[in-house]
Amino acid sequence: MGVRMVRADAPEGRIDWFRLLDDLARAGVPVSSVAMHTRAPRSTILGWKQGAEPKHRDGELLLDLWIAKTGQSRHEAPRT
Repeated sequence: MGVRMVRADAPEGRIDWFRLLDDLARAGVPVSSVAMHTRAPRSTILGWKQGAEPKHRDGELLLDLWIAKTGQSRHEAPRT
């Protein structure tokens, strides 16, 4: 078994997509706007909220939107 290297400045845990999407909703961003921003169907976004993992590109777009709407940094994103 190999040793997993973790950067000292890297946040621990995976992004909690449910909480991130919930933060966006509380910031007044409807699912339809998230769908437009990511170009993902509404049903896909609801799947992410229920525990599915977005593809890397979609996750990056979600994080960008979250940062823009919450004013928080990438390292403050909700994690599991």
